[in-house]
Amino acid sequence: MRRLATILGTTAMLAAVTAGAAEARPTSFSAKVVHGAGTGATAGALTGGMSWSSSLKSVTLSNVKLTVRAGECVNFRITGRQGSAVVAGPKSYPPADHGGSYCTDTGYTWSFGTIGLTSAARGGIEYVDFSITDYTHTLAGWTTCDRDAACTGADH
Repeated sequence: MRRLATILGTTAMLAAVTAGAAEARPTSFSAKVVHGAGTGATAGALTGGMSWSSSLKSVTLSNVKLTVRAGECVNFRITGRQGSAVVAGPKSYPPADHGGSYCTDTGYTWSFGTIGLTSAARGGIEYVDFSITDYTHTLAGWTTCDRDAACTGADH
């Protein structure tokens, strides 16, 4: 009986450690492009939720939204990487074969819903890169989300 209690206690501890590690993954992302070397007005912002599958081979982005300031034209790209190798995507918005950007005279938010990235690579997706470009002023911002840490980036 004592041995069973020890096994159950160890199993519960391992389950708690495993659950804690999964919670360290980023659950949301935000990337923006800002005028004035990051001190001016935000031309565009990309936001949403994110979750990694248990296999780590797919990442689901949810409630993806692009907000563009009046008078701006913005596009964005999402790429899954393992180290420096691209293993999912890139997915360009608007799609590369359509050209153009998301432009607005009055300011607008586009909703993209759910976007999925899937990789067949052994080890899955380690990082998701978000790049956002102010096409009008040739500025770019980026964010990289590390599945084992947090999201980091620059907005100009």
